[in-house]
Amino acid sequence: MTVTLTMPRLGETMEEGTVASWLIEPGQRFKRGDALVEFETDKTAVEYPALGPGLLVEVLAQPGDVVQLGAPIARIDLEGADDWVTETVPEEGVADGETPVADAENDLAVSVGNSDVVAKEAEGGPVRATPLARRAARRAGLDITRLRGTGRRGRIELSDIQAAEGRTSGGLASSYWGPEGGTPVLLVHGFAGDRITFEQLGKGLGRAGLRARAVDLPGHGETVDEAAGFDDLVAALLAELTPARPVHLIGHSLGAAVAVRAARQGGAASLTLIAPAGLGLGIDHEFITGMAEAASPGTVSHLLRRLSNRAAGFSEDMISRIHVDLSRGRLRELAANIAPEGRQGVDVVPDLAALAAELPVRIIIGHRDAILDWRDAVQVSPRIAVHHLPAAGHMPHWDSPAEVLDIIVKGVRDG
Repeated sequence: MTVTLTMPRLGETMEEGTVASWLIEPGQRFKRGDALVEFETDKTAVEYPALGPGLLVEVLAQPGDVVQLGAPIARIDLEGADDWVTETVPEEGVADGETPVADAENDLAVSVGNSDVVAKEAEGGPVRATPLARRAARRAGLDITRLRGTGRRGRIELSDIQAAEGRTSGGLASSYWGPEGGTPVLLVHGFAGDRITFEQLGKGLGRAGLRARAVDLPGHGETVDEAAGFDDLVAALLAELTPARPVHLIGHSLGAAVAVRAARQGGAASLTLIAPAGLGLGIDHEFITGMAEAASPGTVSHLLRRLSNRAAGFSEDMISRIHVDLSRGRLRELAANIAPEGRQGVDVVPDLAALAAELPVRIIIGHRDAILDWRDAVQVSPRIAVHHLPAAGHMPHWDSPAEVLDIIVKGVRDG
């Protein structure tokens, strides 16, 4: 039986929406839960999932079309399955009080996705961006076709525009998660990392109602500025902190040491340090120099597995992209500065002792850390809470994500 799929209600006040793109093609079969089409409204961009199986026969509303609530958008062949189309979204519209898509954020999967996907799905294809992102790009004078989206299937989000504004103004490239009015949290990555390493944690913090922002330090990711040494990283982070509006600082590895040193100048409401550097002399010097030189994709692949078992699942394409980025040589001078003669050149133990008397400080360490010696954390001030994760390596937020998220959220709320 062939039935007509109509424009669903995506919000209580919604009267129309724009078809952004079809995610399947005519003649293609789908199952319950598969995303069929993406819509844009004044407030957001959402994907509409199939509420049952079927086959897309014909598209009636093309990308870019503005469609009224209840208007036909496609014809579906149910192929003998129960009629989930007309039972949930009748052609005359959605009855008052009914919401075929119960929650625009949960059921329609409005989430940050693969940052490696370009917003233009194909050369000459339409740019996928939310309405808020398009308006922000126009205000900022940015060419949206030249941006890389971090949204689902490469969609450009408002945070991508904000990050691009930061890059063009000499600031730190950033990604955001969570409500704008939420308690502010700032995440700082480690050596040879970038803000995308915090994607899973950032989403979790956002779901907890916090406003999380992850940045690319100088010499890393999409931030234009370079860093010759540790002090350059600290200076860049200090420029993001305002004592009058303190944020909860979360730093990983080298980024933890940067966060500690910057926090001495004010602007931090609390500190969470994940596998922090700067607590002892020992370090995997081969990892530091190897990532800075990035001799080959194979070398990079071997080194990444020292961070976490999760890296063993990275695709060849992902490894290749990481290698290309690292082989630009942006980290060579920094590597020599932070690990001279094969030892750590940064000591933040005195800074930590002073900070622990002023604000909440917590450390999260993994006992399988192959880059730093987790036992260095035993020597810190007794005022500092140290959380041990025996099964985690140098990336506890990858290896034990639920535990790390719980520790941070509880710490921020209690602090």
